[in-house]
Amino acid sequence: MSLLALVAACGRASHDAQGEASATMLPAAAQCVLDSPALAVGSTPDLVVNGVAYTDSHQPDAPGPLETPRQNVGAQPDDGCRGNEGFRFGSGLYDVTGPIGGDATGHADLAGMVLPPQAQNGIHTRLYARAFAIASPCNGKRVVFVSDDHAFVTALEHQEVMKAIAADPLLSQYYGPDNVMISATHTHSAPGGYGDETVLPNLPAGTPQFINDVYNYVQSLVLSTSPYDADNFKVMVDGIVQAIRRAHANLEAHPASAPIRMSIGELLNANRSRDPPAYMQNSPAERAQYVDADGHEVDVDKRFLQLSLVRGNGSAAGVINWFGVHPTTMGNHELLISSDSKGWAGLSFERMMGTRYVPDTESGPDGSDNFVAAFAQSDEGNSIPDLFVFDKDMDGKDGPGQGVPYRFRHGTDDPYDLDQPGYALGMQKATVLSGTKQLAQALKQYAQGSALSGPVDYRFFYVDMTAITVDDPALATSLNYPDLPASLYADEPKRTCAGAVGVSKLAGGANAPDLGAAGYACANVAPVPYWDAVRHHYNGIFNGTQSVIADLDVVRPLTIPFPGVLAYDILTPLLCATEAQLPQNDCQAEKPPLAPATTTPAPIQILRIGNLAILGIPWETTTMAGRRLRQTVLDALAPAGVDTVVIAGLANAYFDYMATREEYTAQLYEGASTYFGPWQLAAVQQEARRLALTMAAGEPAPEGIAPDALAPGDASPVTIDTNAEFGKIASDAQASYAQGDTVDVSFVAGYPGNDLRTMASYLYVERQDAAGGWTVVATDKDPELSFVWHGKPDPVSRLLHVSAGSTAEAIWRVPANTAAGTYRIRHVGVSRASADAAPVPYEGVSRSFAIEGTPARCP
Repeated sequence: MSLLALVAACGRASHDAQGEASATMLPAAAQCVLDSPALAVGSTPDLVVNGVAYTDSHQPDAPGPLETPRQNVGAQPDDGCRGNEGFRFGSGLYDVTGPIGGDATGHADLAGMVLPPQAQNGIHTRLYARAFAIASPCNGKRVVFVSDDHAFVTALEHQEVMKAIAADPLLSQYYGPDNVMISATHTHSAPGGYGDETVLPNLPAGTPQFINDVYNYVQSLVLSTSPYDADNFKVMVDGIVQAIRRAHANLEAHPASAPIRMSIGELLNANRSRDPPAYMQNSPAERAQYVDADGHEVDVDKRFLQLSLVRGNGSAAGVINWFGVHPTTMGNHELLISSDSKGWAGLSFERMMGTRYVPDTESGPDGSDNFVAAFAQSDEGNSIPDLFVFDKDMDGKDGPGQGVPYRFRHGTDDPYDLDQPGYALGMQKATVLSGTKQLAQALKQYAQGSALSGPVDYRFFYVDMTAITVDDPALATSLNYPDLPASLYADEPKRTCAGAVGVSKLAGGANAPDLGAAGYACANVAPVPYWDAVRHHYNGIFNGTQSVIADLDVVRPLTIPFPGVLAYDILTPLLCATEAQLPQNDCQAEKPPLAPATTTPAPIQILRIGNLAILGIPWETTTMAGRRLRQTVLDALAPAGVDTVVIAGLANAYFDYMATREEYTAQLYEGASTYFGPWQLAAVQQEARRLALTMAAGEPAPEGIAPDALAPGDASPVTIDTNAEFGKIASDAQASYAQGDTVDVSFVAGYPGNDLRTMASYLYVERQDAAGGWTVVATDKDPELSFVWHGKPDPVSRLLHVSAGSTAEAIWRVPANTAAGTYRIRHVGVSRASADAAPVPYEGVSRSFAIEGTPARCP
């Protein structure tokens, strides 16, 4: 069977709304992904790793109900775009990789994982902003969607991107807050420090650097938060704007219209729920609508929605897809910057399609097609890639310390314990596994599906989430369920309140447990009892780590016992008796408030592309909450010809989680992280419906409220290097290697954070060509080539911002399909003698070495 026929057949095997297949051919390398053994992981009841069986009770996915386009929707607006299937589009990507070094160098640690500290010391993959500009010739409107390789989008980041667009003479003619959506992929392995994600407040601007350093160091040890980092913030904002600029240039260089195909498929065995006890609180009748062919409940969304942007001549601008799963496969212990599984999938698709990662010329973007693959985020609130996290062990046990060991929960043998080699390099095999599944689904659906039809449109406004009364009569019947206790819905009025996080927030999610424990509530009103299950089953994961890990610049971090369950047994009644009774918390219901949360206005946005609506919200939405929210918005837009709604999560700001009223009662991680109380989802449904109704009626967006004016922080400190022979080989390559081996080379290095090497690389693997020149075959954006900086910080040098005796390590895992030949590894960096001195470039080159052997067909 030909590749194209195979891809088309795979698409028909899923619940896919198919149109005629495009004649666009995928490269031969795609077949390696479609044949990958990674696709079978989780598809049987067994888990066997390295010949050892760890479970035989895993529940594989089966085909189930899938949200496909709604039938018999209303007519599209009669504005000249009815039936339109021609769109102009463009794509662009740009590097947004921030500084290495974390708090030890005055920069922000990695953001996303609750387990401190995470001072990044290298790069697994570079981070990119991927932008898509889409215009409708029939009504002259256009929109931009940006998928950004970071944990979330902050209000400050959004504000500064919009300021930069407004100041750009070209972009400001077309784009602004109303029609530009910025959504994060939610990787937990990207630097933070770009706005309002800290728990403790930033110190006032102008605070002496020494005081800032001590304050931030203590904060990173205890809370794993990310103080403001001007260097990281700048590269993020600049990169997003530059990606938009490239997408615009690409659109403008192609005046001809072409269809955009939407394909909806079902991706199985790629995600699972991390909070089954919370999902079980939802209405039995509602849950019964989501049961798979084997009779099992589908408690995480399996829908994989993809847009293929391919021109009439077959030239491809790229793809955008949405699938809800946490990109946390690198683990909460790794210290490398990484775009995780979604970034891995995007980079791999782009490599197949010959994507160029080069800076612009002096004249700016040339507008030529350059394939961009965005694996964007959707309703991933309770969806994780840890397929075996709750499975019983071979003895059928699942109590604390039982079940599948933590390091095998992804189905791989990646290191996890502190004393294992490669521990700090993350769970890279697991990242490949999760990324391969998403990539394979994208390949199956590439250039498939039905052409979008209709206009381009957009609406945007801000709401005050702290003071919303839910009084829309159209929602009244959806705010209670007759098969659950009426007392759950007795609140009148149903309103939101000041933001607060619950005590179980500090327990972390089931895929990254921290100290403390989950499930602590002020009232036992959950419809389904869960206490015994979360304390004594689920492998004890809801009991947290029961310890604190302290990394005090010693060879091995210290593990300090912390009886989280006992501590929460004592703390929770105190919080319920004090904090929960305060006026600002009087509507938090079952939540024991631990700390206040942001009160910045919340952005809600809808982009319409034909019959598809993209709902941008600043939350991590649980599966059932996402189902309800999509239905609410689709009910409002269907009369105007919209038949499909997809949620773009973590968009334009960040307000943590959104659980259903029923899930909230259990106060697991998601409920404890639902800031604005039990009626938050209902309030968002009401406000999103209000916005959607204006779009359906062709009216302006509701007035909303003004966003806060936020101020960036101080400049990041400069780390200086002590005198050294920069670029000198510290540890050289061997004379020869075979495919599958690992090449490990080290160089005397300067501090890499003083030159981010944006749209370039710290490392290059090069192959000698027939003329004696050198051709680049891998850079530090590629997951097979890791860049690790060994900075050897100590308490004195970190406060003085001095780097002494550091090295740059290149770890190249030679792909199995690498051609035989002569290779070398080159390192590029800068050194700085003082904070006022200009950076001095240097370069180091390893010895030449041979790759010997016959290359395999696949990597």
